[in-house]
Amino acid sequence: MASVGPDCLCPQAAENKNLGNTGSAVQKAEDVVSSMLAKGFILGKDALSRAKALDEKHQFTSTASAKVVSLDQKIGLSEKIGMGATVVNDKVKEMDQRFQVSEKTKSAFTVAEKTVSDAGSTIMKNRHVLTGVSWVTGAFNKVTKAAGEVGQKTKEKVIEEEHGKNTAEGYAHVHSSESP
Repeated sequence: MASVGPDCLCPQAAENKNLGNTGSAVQKAEDVVSSMLAKGFILGKDALSRAKALDEKHQFTSTASAKVVSLDQKIGLSEKIGMGATVVNDKVKEMDQRFQVSEKTKSAFTVAEKTVSDAGSTIMKNRHVLTGVSWVTGAFNKVTKAAGEVGQKTKEKVIEEEHGKNTAEGYAHVHSSESP
């Protein structure tokens, strides 16, 4: 039996070496992505609060809402749309009763559901399909775990960024776990 050394060209040794590098690369990628998300969140939060302040100062939203209400009262658009919708609904019900579309659709869905269920059971009994599904599920779980870790790091960096910003502005840090 041949020994496996550091200079061995066997695929298992190369794969193990790449896994070590991959872990480091994934860690670096998570750090970069979480930093970018944290900074973007802080900037977005700041931009949103500034936009709200501008709207409150100039009353854009309330003025636009008042104009829409006034226009609706003049034209009676809401009332006309409501009456039109009622007429359309009545016609749809009449056609459904006349041609029994709902009943035929329910029957077709029941037959299709049974067929798909039977086919799914047959496919899942195949060893190769089951192996593929297991592999995809494992890969999905790994991606989900990595995304969760990036999300957690992003939260931590957002908290750090906000803490640094508040400290720079002279505000005292208040823990979110304390309730009034």
